[in-house]
Formats: sequence, C-alpha cells, structure tokens
Amino acid sequence: MTAYERTNIDELLRATGAHDERTGDDSAPITVHAAVSRFAVLYEKVRTAVDYRAEHLLRKAAIVRILKRQIALEGDAEVVANQLIRELIAARYLPNAKLPESLVDEATIVVRKYLVLKNIGLGDEKHMEWLLGITAAELEELVDDHTEVKRYIHFLYKKLEDKIRIYDESLDDTNRRLQIYIACHRSFVKADDEMVGFKLARAYEPEWMNPTEWIDAPHEMAHSMLHVQGCVQTALHHTLGLKFLNVVKPWAISLRMVRTVLTDNPERQEEILSSPELLHRQLEIVAEKKIKESRAKISRGTFRAIIYLFITKILIALALEVPAELFLYSEIHYGALLINISFPPVLMFLVGSLIRMPGKENVNRIKLGADELLNADGVPETKIRIPRQRGPFGQFMFGLIYTLTYLISFGGVFIGLAALKFTWVSALIFIFFLSIVSFFAFRLRAGAREFIAIPRKGGIFAMLFDFLSIPILRAGRWLSVTVSRFNVFIFFFDFIIEAPFKIFLNILEEWSAFIKEKKDELE
Repeated sequence: MTAYERTNIDELLRATGAHDERTGDDSAPITVHAAVSRFAVLYEKVRTAVDYRAEHLLRKAAIVRILKRQIALEGDAEVVANQLIRELIAARYLPNAKLPESLVDEATIVVRKYLVLKNIGLGDEKHMEWLLGITAAELEELVDDHTEVKRYIHFLYKKLEDKIRIYDESLDDTNRRLQIYIACHRSFVKADDEMVGFKLARAYEPEWMNPTEWIDAPHEMAHSMLHVQGCVQTALHHTLGLKFLNVVKPWAISLRMVRTVLTDNPERQEEILSSPELLHRQLEIVAEKKIKESRAKISRGTFRAIIYLFITKILIALALEVPAELFLYSEIHYGALLINISFPPVLMFLVGSLIRMPGKENVNRIKLGADELLNADGVPETKIRIPRQRGPFGQFMFGLIYTLTYLISFGGVFIGLAALKFTWVSALIFIFFLSIVSFFAFRLRAGAREFIAIPRKGGIFAMLFDFLSIPILRAGRWLSVTVSRFNVFIFFFDFIIEAPFKIFLNILEEWSAFIKEKKDELE
C-alpha cells in the first residue's frame, strides 16, 4: 500500500494534542467545595431528565440556563461570569481546582458584550435569544479549549473545499465553500446551530471579538449584529445544506476515528501515520471500541428518554385523561389507560434494543476515507445534484399525495384504536405519545449512526416504512418542539427550584470557607 503524503502526516501531528495554553497565568485555581459539587451534580441529573438533549450539548444548555437566571437576578457582568464558572465547576461540567481565576475575567468580557447589546434593546425577542445562544457558544468554547478540534476541522475543510461541487455550478463559489465549512463542523463535532452560528458571526463581523474597540459606543455593533443574524440564518438553513452534510460525513467519520487512534497512542503517532497497514489495524480496534461505546450510549439515551417521557408527558396525560373521561363518560377506561401508560416506555425500550450496530463494510469505508484524506491523490471529486424544480402541477400532485400519507398513517391508527374500544380522549393521547416516542426513537437511531460512514440501504420495505412513518415523525418533531416550550416541569425547575437552590449552595460554600478560615486560625 502506498505511503501517505508527508505534509498530511505533519499536519495531523501538529493538530493532535494542540492546546491553547493560558501562558503566564499564575493565579490561584478556582475551587468549589466537594459537598456543594455533590448537591449540584445531583440537581443537574434531575434537571437534564426533564429536558431531553443530546449529551454533547448538555454543558452549553447549562450555560444558557445559568446565564438567563443570573442576568435576571444580577445585571453585573463580572458577578454573572463568576457565578457561571463556579456553577459549571460545581456541576462537573468543568474540572475542579484546575482553571485559573483569570478565566472569570475572560468570561466577564463575553457576558458584558451580550449585556451591552441587550440593554440597547435593538431587535425583537428572537434576536435576543439568538444573541444569547451565540454568547453561550462563545463561552462554551472559552471554558473548554477547542484548539485541537479547530485544527482537525481545518484539515478536513482544506481536503474537501475544492472536491465537492454542484453539477450545474448554480451555487457561487463563496456559498459552496461556506456550506462545506458548515458541514465539516456539523459532521465532525455534531455542532448545533448556535455553535456554528457563533463561528459564522465572528467571520461576518470580526470586530465582535474585539469588544474594546466598540463596547463604549455599541450602537453600530448592535445594528451590525442584526444584519449578521440574517446572514447566519440564511447560511444555516440553505436548501442544499443537508446534501453537503451527507457528502462530508463519511470523511468526517474517518478523520474522527484517526483522531481517536492518535489520541490513544500518543507515543506512536508518527509510526502509525507512516504505515497505512498499521493505521488500518488501529482503526479496526477503535471501531470495535466505538461500537461498545455506542451500545452504552444507546442504553443511556433510551433510559433518559423513558424518564423524560414519564415525567414530562405521562403524568400530564394522566392528569388530563382521567378527569376528561370521568367528565365525559362518567367512567375510566382502564384498558386504554394502561396502554397509554405502558406504551411509551415499552416502545422506547424495544427501539433501543433493536438498533443494530455497523459491520465490516462500515469499517472498510472508514479505512478508505482515511486513505483518501492522507494520500497524495486526495479525496475524489464529488458532485451534488440539485433537486429538480417541479412545475405547479407537479408540486400540487406531490403535495396532495404527501397530505394523503397523513390521512393513511393516522387514519389507520385511529381505526385500530377504535377496534380496541378507545375513547376519542384516549385515542388522542395515544396519538400524542406515538408521535413523540417515534420522534425520540428516530433521534436515538440517528445517534447510533454517528460512526456509520456508508449510506442507508433502500428497498421496497424501507420505502413503505418511510411512507407510513414520516407523517408520524414530523408530527412528533412539531409536538416535541411545541410542548418543550410549555414544559411545566422545566418552568418549575428553572423558576421555582433552581434559583433558591443555587442560592443555598452559594451560602453553603461561603459557610465552608468561613469555617476553614476559623480552623486555620487555630493552627
């Protein structure tokens, strides 16, 4: 097998283990009392159970939550930043007694940028939410060094920027490269819109990262960020975005696997990259390890989804179904009630159990992707075909057929429930759960495909399944987003429990520090 290109090897060696060290920082590390941390970790486990999110987004979600609460309680940027860092450490999103006090000063600057624009009040509520999101993404990048990830993504982007093209060249070169850049971030680190949005925002408006130049006269920046938001949203929701993501994904998976190999073998990195055969053997080992990790991740995801559904959905449904049936029918239909209670967790358990892990074909594609990224010939050129534009009649017919899929899918379910003697109240709650759980199951399966580099195989059964399931999945996504906005448990935790609980933890930590001082005086 031909040896890899030396420049590619050197670039990966420079990327691996790269860190943005805070040089010259001799400040004391930020320390949180162990008892406070145990309480905070327990609270976070309960809190995340009622607000289902992907694991890699939990810390950023916590940053958003803490920012909202602290800004509402305290308008001083330094106080907000200090409390943010300490709460993240207490909840073990950050290491204890490792980060310097100077990190609070850096975080203060980021928080102050948001507060300054918030106080100007330019833009609607959605704009303020967007600003808070990119502020949280900036803080997340600040508290956890991303230098190595940035270099890997840069390596991936440089290998693909001239290799992925559009068949009819209808997309200008700037936007084509931009979509490849976004796809690299989404596929390599599973970045969400806020994380990618922050990177795009600082590219569209570089002065955002130099607040000393504008923070005393911020009105121009406030107007600029309104324009930037429009540009970012247009880029993130481009009609070809998903196609670029699907093309980039196989090479992103290969590079992630190569990164894991190098991280697991710090003393043999150059040896492994200098031998394609050795790299292939190591990739097989890593692939096997990732399969085991994926199984564990699916189990955790299934359990979290079941808890989330039980706490936030089933209890609410019981509070609605029983009173409604007593009021309308003067009796409770226990058979339907039992099915509605047991169906969501049983379905989630079955889906989690039936998810299949990738096989040898996938490992071979990962090895091929690594070869293409590292050899002298580079990645083969790939062209994206733009979907054919349909005329008015074609749009009408496909729209009509698509509408019929909803009638067929949900109509069939209603007919089945009627045969089981469901009331319309019980049937509506069953449909609600069916849609929500199906969408969660779909996301769980998508998470299981995190390291699958080969396209999904089609067929008549897959086509039929998609035909019947897509209406239910889309309804589930809409319900999941809509219901999460009115999640009474999230409101209860964030506004009734979290604020006083965190105040209690602050007092506990201050008290422990006071006792330590008194104890030191005795020595």
